This record gives sequence, C-alpha cells and structure tokens, in this order.
Amino acid sequence: MIRCSKCILPKTVPNITFNEMGVCNYCREYENQKTIQIDFESRIDRFNAILKKTRDERVRDGGKYDVLVPLSGGRDSSYVAWKLSQDFKVLCVNYENPFSSDQAKWNITNLVKKLNLDLYTFQYPNQRHEKSFSSNLRAWMKKPKLATTGLLCLACKPMYLEFYRIARKNDIRLIVDGSNLNEVATFKMEAQGGAGAKKLLSAKTIFNLGKEVLGNLSYIRPCNFLPGINTFLSLNGQTPYLRWRYPEIQKMGYFYNHPYHEQEINQILKSFGWEKATDNKSPWRFDCEIDSLKNYLFQKIVGATEKDDLFSKNIRAGLMTREEAIDRLEEGEVNIEIVERVLKKVGLKKVDLDSIESKYRKGKSRVGA
Repeated sequence: MIRCSKCILPKTVPNITFNEMGVCNYCREYENQKTIQIDFESRIDRFNAILKKTRDERVRDGGKYDVLVPLSGGRDSSYVAWKLSQDFKVLCVNYENPFSSDQAKWNITNLVKKLNLDLYTFQYPNQRHEKSFSSNLRAWMKKPKLATTGLLCLACKPMYLEFYRIARKNDIRLIVDGSNLNEVATFKMEAQGGAGAKKLLSAKTIFNLGKEVLGNLSYIRPCNFLPGINTFLSLNGQTPYLRWRYPEIQKMGYFYNHPYHEQEINQILKSFGWEKATDNKSPWRFDCEIDSLKNYLFQKIVGATEKDDLFSKNIRAGLMTREEAIDRLEEGEVNIEIVERVLKKVGLKKVDLDSIESKYRKGKSRVGA
C-alpha cells in the first residue's frame, strides 16, 4: 500500500494528494501552518487557574466536589481521573454503554477503588441505545456513506446532557474530559464538511448531514428522534444550548490544554493496574466495541482506520516518528470477533456487511456522474 512519505496516511484516503516527493497535502498544509504553535504553557496556566478557582469556590460554599470527570474505562479518561484526583475532589461519572468492553468495565471498578473516588453511573431506558444503533446500522448498510458513519453512535452522543445535569445536581462547576486535539479523524470531518473542514459541528456539516439523511429516509425512525435532538443540543459538551442552560458550568478537554505524552500516561496507568483489552491490539478506544466495527467499515470503504489518522497527526506534531508509527500499524488491525460480537447484539452477522463496499463504490460513482 502506498503511504505518505512523511506520515502514514494511505493513498486510499479521500481528498489526499501527493507531491513529487510523496508527501501528502495534509503534511504540506501542516508545514505551512507550523508557525502557528500551540502555547501549552499559557494553556496549562489558565487550566490550573480555573481548577484552583473552582476548588476555592467549593471550599467557600461547603461543596463536596471540585470537578466532574466522565469516565469510560479507556486510557485517556482514566488518566484524567487519576491526574485530577491528586489535588482535587473528583466525581467520576460513567455512562453504562451497552457496548462497553469487559476490560473497560473492569478498569472503572479498579480505578475508583484504588484511587478511592466516588462514581456515579447512568444508563438510558428502554434499550434506547441498542435500538438507535441497530436502526442506524441497517440504514447505513442500505446506502453506505462515509459522512453518515457517525450516526452509528447517535445514541451515546447526548451523554453530555447527563454530565451537565449531574454536575449541577452536585454543585460542580467544572467538567474535564479526556478529549484531545488529534482524536477526530480528518477523513470523517471532510466527509461531513467538505475538503479542508476543521470542525465536526458547523452550519455546513449540519446541512450536509441533513441532506444525507433526507437521501436515506431509513434514518428517520422514532428511535432516533430523542437521541437526534439531544445530540444537537449537547454534542461534545460545548454547544450554545449548554452554555445557555448551564451558564455556571464550564467544560474543558484536558489534552486541549496539555501536551499528550503517551509513554508517561501508559506508565502511570500501569502503576494502578489499568489494562487495555486483551482482544484488541490498540490501547486507544477499546472501551466501546462499536469502535472496532466502525474501523472495520472504514477499512472496507476507504482503506484506512482512525489509527492511521491519529498516528499521522502525532507524527506531524512530533509526538512519534514515522518508523514508530509503521511499527505500530498492527494496532489498526480489527479483531473480527469483536465485530461479530457487536453485530450479534443487534441480530446481524458479518456476512450481512459483505456488500457494503460495492454499494459504497456505486454510490460514489452516481455522485461523480
């Protein structure tokens, strides 16, 4: 497979081009903007000042917690819970995702026990998540589109509404999650917002997604109405609605304000027994098993996974070398047993996915025509 000579993005990724040196357009764009450096030093100072102010207010008002940390049992959220618990009163909140891996569940139980943290859990009633996922997967299989793969996760997107509600109930004014700058795949953003898109949520992405949904009316089902509305209101925890409804609560991404040092994170997590799933080669995003299914679908239709994109961004940012990324390509390999396990929960089999590649190509050729 032909890959960029600087990062590891393959030539199958939509909108990719190479120059005479084999360098992709994403690496060239990064080099052109390299002078715009992220000032992590000032971001860390601001982050710490906000945390200290929040703690001072909690002490003044006699509250119990300084910060709410959404906890999935994955690597980043577990690290954030550990890090903040060293100096602040943390309430961990877990959405009991019906597709969570067993290892993620074990990590949550182990972490709150070892760190002596309080844990609040919630789930959606009436199999809301399972019904929405099952419906949207079947709709997607009829007309496979890269732009609509995100709808497979529609039912869990509104969880920030719950995080904010729980924060207010416990007089918590700060939510810190494990999100980071490099985790959203560029090929997903561009599929929704067009070439060069930098945001998952914008007027253009909403318009384009609406157009795709109207082009496949199988998405319009009662099981998607409430998740759809709530996702619009709360996606990523930083929407106009949340700022209006909860003006006293601030949400921050830890790794938007701190550089991501993977080896240090892994060493710290290992110190209190955190582990990745044994049936998944990647320590990243194994907490929800739907991720394995999505990467399987990405491989089928674009010949790349989110790991290819993440590693490529890390190479550009100087967080790893290309050689290290090549050595770790196996982390993008999908365990078919996990895929089959997810499909079984909604009454499907892997053979039901056999035609998606030809349907995807056919759909692209119609658009091109």
